[in-house]
This record gives sequence, C-alpha cells and structure tokens, in this order.
Amino acid sequence: MKFRTVLVITLLLTAINGGIAIYWYLLPPPAQTVPDQSPAVTTAPEAPKPPETPPAETAPSPVVLPEKKPPRTPKPPKTLPPANNIADRILVEKKARRLTLFRNNTPIKTYDIALGQQPEGPKQFAGDNKTPEGRYRIASRKKISDFHRALRISYPGPEDVAFAAKKKRSAGGDIMIHGLPNGMGSLGRLHLLRDWTAGCIAVTNAEIEELWRTVPDGTPIEIRP
Repeated sequence: MKFRTVLVITLLLTAINGGIAIYWYLLPPPAQTVPDQSPAVTTAPEAPKPPETPPAETAPSPVVLPEKKPPRTPKPPKTLPPANNIADRILVEKKARRLTLFRNNTPIKTYDIALGQQPEGPKQFAGDNKTPEGRYRIASRKKISDFHRALRISYPGPEDVAFAAKKKRSAGGDIMIHGLPNGMGSLGRLHLLRDWTAGCIAVTNAEIEELWRTVPDGTPIEIRP
C-alpha cells in the first residue's frame, strides 16, 4: 500500500515536471527590446524673457481748440464808397432814379435821386418842372442856397436855347444837383417818396456832401431818359 502511494506521487511529480518542461520549451522567446538608435533631440533652453517694461506714459493729447472762424465779412453795399476817388463822369438815369459817379469808366458810387415834379420827357421851357436830358457839365457850385449845397448843371445849352427861342419862350435855368431844403435835412431818404423838385436832381444832405468833395467843376454829366 505504501509502495503504491509513493509510486503514484512519484508519477504525478514526474508528469508535472514534464509538463512544466514542455511549457517552457514551447513558450516563445521574449522579444528583445532594441535600444533607440536615433540621435537625441536636444531642445535649447528657452531664452529668458526680458523683464516686462511698464508701458511708456503717453503724453496727453493736446487740447484741440475749435478753429477760430474769421469774422463774418459783411456783404458789399449796393453802392461802393468813393474812397478818395475823384469822379471824371456822371451818369443820371431818370427812369431808374439813379445817379452814378465814374472814374476811368469804372463806377465808384451810385445814389438814389428825386427829379422834377414832371419827370417824363426833357426840359424845354422855364417852369415846366422837368429835368433836362442830354450832355452837360458841372458849371459851378453854390455853398449857400435854398438847399443844402448845390452843384449847378450847365443847362441850357445852345441847342436848348435855340429850341425855346423858336417857340418864343425861355429855356429856363438854374438846374442843380442839390440836397434837401434848408431846415429839412432830417427827412433823409424819405424825400425819395415822390419827385418834388422844380427840375433839379435831389439827394440827401450827406450825399450832396460826398458829391461836393468828389465832383470837381467841369465834370461831364449825361442825363438819360
């Protein structure tokens, strides 16, 4: 009995050892690990970052003031001032009620005027209350008269006298450019509301003062219808 037991144990151990031997025989050899032959990549150490500098203080933007606009230029007046010009010609347009001073064919100032009480047509006779038409001259000046200064026009001319003589009448005279009646200068431009003279050409007192200074004796004057 003991012999049998020992034999069985021996056979079991022999079988187990044989199985182990066969397992190790049949087991594939472990894969050999090949060391990595590629050259090692060395990474350069990062360069140290320069110390951050605080942002430079920006100079404050200059205060932009609004552009100063040039003073508004007033519109030129309808009539130009004489400036120091001396007129060398006068044009009177009866229908437009306008007197214009010229120098070298350039207008230097215009004036609104009142005419004789009968403004239509040329003056022909004394007392017809008409303002002459034609070409004349400033013959003389009257500092003292019934009006504030006066520039006398050389009416009647030879043709005017001859025409009136044929009719056995007087051609009249004393046609002037003058200011307002003495003592009535405060009327100013109100005198333009109607034609009120006996055939003369009327302006304000301030305007006759300008004409007195800028129109010399002998200046030609043309009076158009």
